[in-house]
Amino acid sequence: MKIISSFVTTLSLLLAYALLLAVATFIEKQYGSVTARELIYNNYGFYLLQLLMAVNFIAVATKLLRQKSKKIGMLIFHFAFIVILIGAWVTATFSTEGVIHLREGETTSTMLIVKPGMQPGMDQSQTFALPFQITLNDFKLLRYPGSQSPSAYESHVLISGAEGKRTETVSMNKVVQEAGYRLYQSSFDKDEQGTVLTVNHDVAGSTITYTGYFILLVGILWVLLGRSSRFAMLNRQLKALTGNRLKTPTGNRLKTGAGMLLILLAVNSAPAHSQTNTPPLVTVNEAHARQCGKLLVQCASGRIEPMDTYATKLLRKLYRDDTYNGLSGTQVILGIVANPEQWQHEPVIRIGNEEIHTLLGDATKGKYLSFGALFDDEGHYKLATPLQTLYEKPPRQRTKLEKDLLKLDERVNIFYALQQGEMLNILPLKDDPNHKWYTPGEDLSAFSGRDSLFASKIFSWYMQELVEAEHTGNYAPAQEVVDMLHTYQRAQAHQSLINEGRIEAELWYNRLNLFAHASKAYLMVGVALLLLLIFSTLYPDHRRWKWFGRVFICLPVLVFAVHTAGIGLRWYISGQAPWSNAYESMIYVAWAAALGGLLFIRRSPLTLSLATILAGVILFVTNLNSMDPEITPLVPVLQSYWLMIHVAVITASYGFFGISFLIGILTIGTLAVNKSTSLMKQKLQELRIINEMCITIGLCLLTAGTFIGAIWANESWGRYWGWDPKETWALITMIVYALVLHVRLIPRFNTMLTFSILSVYALSAVLMTYFGVNYYLAGLHSYGSTEAPVAVHLLIGLYLLITLVVARVVYRNRRLPQ
Repeated sequence: MKIISSFVTTLSLLLAYALLLAVATFIEKQYGSVTARELIYNNYGFYLLQLLMAVNFIAVATKLLRQKSKKIGMLIFHFAFIVILIGAWVTATFSTEGVIHLREGETTSTMLIVKPGMQPGMDQSQTFALPFQITLNDFKLLRYPGSQSPSAYESHVLISGAEGKRTETVSMNKVVQEAGYRLYQSSFDKDEQGTVLTVNHDVAGSTITYTGYFILLVGILWVLLGRSSRFAMLNRQLKALTGNRLKTPTGNRLKTGAGMLLILLAVNSAPAHSQTNTPPLVTVNEAHARQCGKLLVQCASGRIEPMDTYATKLLRKLYRDDTYNGLSGTQVILGIVANPEQWQHEPVIRIGNEEIHTLLGDATKGKYLSFGALFDDEGHYKLATPLQTLYEKPPRQRTKLEKDLLKLDERVNIFYALQQGEMLNILPLKDDPNHKWYTPGEDLSAFSGRDSLFASKIFSWYMQELVEAEHTGNYAPAQEVVDMLHTYQRAQAHQSLINEGRIEAELWYNRLNLFAHASKAYLMVGVALLLLLIFSTLYPDHRRWKWFGRVFICLPVLVFAVHTAGIGLRWYISGQAPWSNAYESMIYVAWAAALGGLLFIRRSPLTLSLATILAGVILFVTNLNSMDPEITPLVPVLQSYWLMIHVAVITASYGFFGISFLIGILTIGTLAVNKSTSLMKQKLQELRIINEMCITIGLCLLTAGTFIGAIWANESWGRYWGWDPKETWALITMIVYALVLHVRLIPRFNTMLTFSILSVYALSAVLMTYFGVNYYLAGLHSYGSTEAPVAVHLLIGLYLLITLVVARVVYRNRRLPQ
């Protein structure tokens, strides 16, 4: 009984479980989901391990109850996992899942049973009779205006059951229930005349599992808010150490030793951004470009956005920056269209890989190329031959150089299309059923009457006036044409596509560039606060530091307000929660990190400075132009309120884990630098408490977010857990941080040094969940198996460097104070 209820057994089982799950994700990447399920997820040994974990949880809870433990929140929290495991077992054992494929007008009362991880047609094992009939009356695929991107797909069905007949609409995130069966929109036929529905019958398993989720929520709230919880005890200890008043970085309370604070200064200094001194081109006037930027363009996804946004996006694709020699995106794009001969000699195309110069001859060098340098004297495209050979190669066999060559070819095509006037969809066709906008360079025969004359002449007229204005400096005639086009767009476009308030807000959003400014401000304020802490340590009785301290304590709040305003503005512009892609989620992680620091503003200015610097570093890396900040419409499955809750909660946890990581580094460095720790014992104890509180908050958020995601999956796909790599690694991260929190229960490892080391290395699970799955593993959450941006490699490289330094410090100081 002692072994079963032992904390050592608990940690051992959790560690084995996490390692097994990690191995499974790599098996799936290499050999497919079917193999991963056969070897691990559906293996009886895996079920046995889960059973042992449930038995261990029950034994530990029983032991704590016998000891009359007051940790009610912890007991509820752990009991919830037992209920969830039971629900998962019931689902795996007794649930029925299959698919229905229907063509329009077709009726069926059966479904095809499909094994987990397999697609229909792979295993024609059996059919299953349903207690109702279903007829597909019509299938509709809705697209975003003027694009081929689906905005929604709906199956209009007739259901005939015991209670009669009724019509229903099945769509993504809209489930239809009949006789205990749940129907989900899964897929559709290529000709858009048929649909694929997922059918799930799991009343008992879902009820038990959802009950477990509710108990888990109660446990999380009790852990964070209960008076008898360990979190409350830590808060009381921190209050006793730091006092209850807002303290500035002065006096003996902030004596930490200069060595403790100097460690991070070298790591967190922001590199300067250099720019070439090439004189600017004689091109479009900045004031006129700003006015032209107010025109509307329909981009490839169907979104209607200001020319200012669209032009900056195109320049970023061409040049990998928001400006070119001080010129805005609108100035550059107008220059390319109006003066193609001049701009084809400008090095505005990013080459991406300098090995490509070997394919172009000795005439090119550097990171950028001009359009003209890619053609020989006879006008032949120099990359035509290698590209023809490359396209004959399977995608998986292409080297990095070949992939970079394809990206360069895409940029060349963008530049060429701009010269031909084929990239600017500025001409809306009135009453078009697809709300399509046309470019001046394409077939305009769909326009009729006066609209045809206007559409065919307006852009060439504008180009003539623009070229004339560049020579005379008189932009009034060109501005008149812009005003005419502006009026035409508002009159012809469908009113549902244009929101003047959002358009004006987007122009302000582009102009203010709040996140870039917030990044610099976070770094400057964070480093300044660290310097202030150092001087307050060296000169604790100097009154000047008290005044400075009050000022700098307020500055992170102001920067956080600007950061929050930027997120709110982006939310308003897009009409959706701004954390649906890599760029937006990084912005949100930085926000969560800053918020985590502000939560400890009354207790620890040092934690506030670390969180502020962390937020600045994340924003700085995000704004390196390797992550695409484009606002894009959501795919159908993401159009759910569960998305906003799930991503917001789970991503916020990463900010708290990041703060824990920095506190761990600082603690290890302090123990290594300062051989005598008597003067710093109080401060180290403060950091230890704050570190554990950050991990506790982060783990609660991660756990809640993960299981909210499970509810979302059940509402969207008919199953709340499918061992997708993202789900699996989120679970692994939960286990890793649970191990970090619980390792103190083993006396040998209940040391400040051990806890700090684990908090540093535990972040690797977060990085794998956040970046590894998205870019290196397959699954529902991967970003289309695209290559990771430079910013991702930079962050991972920086983390590996820091962990290597930490390992070396710990090894060289093997007898560090514990």
